[in-house]
Amino acid sequence: MNSELITSWAEHDSSLLKILELASQTLCIFDADLVKLRLERPDSVELLRRFLSSDRQHRLRIAVKNAEPFRRDSPRLMKLLAIYTQNMTMIECPQHLASLNDSMCIADDRHALIRFHTDSARAKTIFDNIEECAPYVQRFEDILKEGGEQVCASTLGL
Repeated sequence: MNSELITSWAEHDSSLLKILELASQTLCIFDADLVKLRLERPDSVELLRRFLSSDRQHRLRIAVKNAEPFRRDSPRLMKLLAIYTQNMTMIECPQHLASLNDSMCIADDRHALIRFHTDSARAKTIFDNIEECAPYVQRFEDILKEGGEQVCASTLGL
């Protein structure tokens, strides 16, 4: 399969669902706040739930620049984070990464949806191409190496 340019939000949403469906081992997501990815939609949450529940070895890693919209407006995703703590992690990136303006959703290091700017639907999809996904996989790993604050499903306190 090839890569394809996307120019509308409808194409973006459809491509995201395809990437989520293709995930069989790992799913890596980097986004500003997950709002434009619309992962809170029931169909997206169901695909993520199936992915996480089908094997304890499956890994969903999410990095966001701002976790507040997730905490405030994503009860379905928050529930997944609470249930699948063994294979789902989420971090809020450190402040020095605030200038990053792209978004990535990478499945199994071979399928990806790469949005070029957080405010635009312009993106590209990559299907079944490890070599083309490799720079984005490395970029995601580099973002994680910068650290950040773990996002938890429960409020810790006294």
